[in-house]
Amino acid sequence: MNVRLDPPPVPRLSPAERSRLRNRVMDKSRPADHRPVRRWIAPVAAVGAVAAVVAATLVITDKPSDDPGVAGTATAATSTAARIGLEVVPDAEATAAFAKSCERRLHLRLDRPLTVAWARRVPGANPKSTEVLMIVKGSGTSGIAFCVDPPGPGMWEQDPSARRWSKPPARKEGLAALTSGSSSVSAPKPVYRMWTLYRARPEIARVESRLVWKGTASPWQRGYVDSGYAYTDNRMNVAVDVRTVRQEVRAYDAQGRLLPIEPK
Repeated sequence: MNVRLDPPPVPRLSPAERSRLRNRVMDKSRPADHRPVRRWIAPVAAVGAVAAVVAATLVITDKPSDDPGVAGTATAATSTAARIGLEVVPDAEATAAFAKSCERRLHLRLDRPLTVAWARRVPGANPKSTEVLMIVKGSGTSGIAFCVDPPGPGMWEQDPSARRWSKPPARKEGLAALTSGSSSVSAPKPVYRMWTLYRARPEIARVESRLVWKGTASPWQRGYVDSGYAYTDNRMNVAVDVRTVRQEVRAYDAQGRLLPIEPK
């Protein structure tokens, strides 16, 4: 008969597991009426779509990954668990698309030569398609513009030296929203989509986002962090009033630790 009272050996927790456990313990120890502080960001631009278009609201949260946060969940339109990166769009392709499509729709012409600050192929309105999301700078004082091709939203800003374009956000901010689009279609089946492009701090290695409305939430979906920018894209096959939907976003470092972010 074995009379040893020593506990069995337990594998050492990883830094990410320790962080999640600590966050869960801290959450349990807070008073029942505690609510996480959230800062609201108004999106810069909204994207046109087939049915209705409304600019949604961005919310930054510091809840751990395994916290459902609100009662109920909705099925996401597409699975994004395997997201590992965005395809780089060659400068020549981006500048050609900008000259052919974006300048006409934005009613502007940037001085040549054009400089591509960032251009990536992102999921399209149809999950099986892609779009080119680009940030293009003109020569001299002609400004900077972002655009989505095939025809989607666009925006021009005269001062490309503005802090949100020229360098990462401050450390306490973490993420700075550059532009965001939302769309809702009802036929042949309901689909709601919201995407957002951020400037990101160098220490941010991963972002997650979800849609929340009227006490219900879509699953957390992993976004992309790429060369100083972060991109999130949330979709759900649910008919909702787009005026009631907001997006929650959280960020992690390379060790899986949740980072405090307070964007402005």
